Amino acid sequence: MGKTAAAKRATAQIFAELRLALGFLTILPVIPATPARPETVAGSLRWFPLIGFAIGAALCLEDYAYAFFLPRALRSAMVLLSLAALTGAVHLDGLADTADAMGAGRNRERALAIMHDSRVGTFGALALIFAIVVKILALAELSGSLRYTAIVLAPGLARWAMVAVAWRQQYLRAAGAGSALLEREGPHGVIIASVIAVLAIVLMAGTRTLLAAAVAVAITLALRAFYRRWLGGVTGDLIGAAGELVEVCVLVTMAAHYPNAVSFIGR
Repeated sequence: MGKTAAAKRATAQIFAELRLALGFLTILPVIPATPARPETVAGSLRWFPLIGFAIGAALCLEDYAYAFFLPRALRSAMVLLSLAALTGAVHLDGLADTADAMGAGRNRERALAIMHDSRVGTFGALALIFAIVVKILALAELSGSLRYTAIVLAPGLARWAMVAVAWRQQYLRAAGAGSALLEREGPHGVIIASVIAVLAIVLMAGTRTLLAAAVAVAITLALRAFYRRWLGGVTGDLIGAAGELVEVCVLVTMAAHYPNAVSFIGR
């Protein structure tokens, strides 16, 4: 009887964490009105990649519907618009704020103040334009199963990167959603998030999938080192920017044209 009750509590805890993760990563009104326990908030971080892959699967259905009456470029734009709308464009906002803050150099206080400012500067606008345009162009190059793989893989690996880039990093703001997420973060979060990502990669096994995953890991590790050296930790904006950059790099990697060894050596 005790084991059954424990299993029910564990299942309820997982569903509570999934619900919070979905609420944090989308605009869907699923976050409960009553405050969740700190350990539940922190535990939701581990499910970010699962939510990302689920978002990608939903976007695949949308893209399939568009295929009946829209050319590939317009389908790509509409799918990426849906991705931004579903997530509240919060990660794009983080990318813009991070790009603007880089103008402050190593002045930590000024960089944090810039990221806290809701206005978008020149660097932020350029970063937004670059990310959106490159993602549309990259996705427009893809067709068939490779296209659907990219649509699922990019948001999933991006949300894994958000977990990995924040792991064991100091949160640079005293309060906020990021503070609650990382306050009780342990090794289980990044392990479970990584297992989810690996399982998804195995299910979508292919040379480009593996290459895109390797690029995502490399970009994440580079950003971890850069954030630590630059400001000594992370903020919600920096975490969101990492997700956006990984998303861009995954789509570009999937869409790139790779010469075979003979033609490459012959150049």
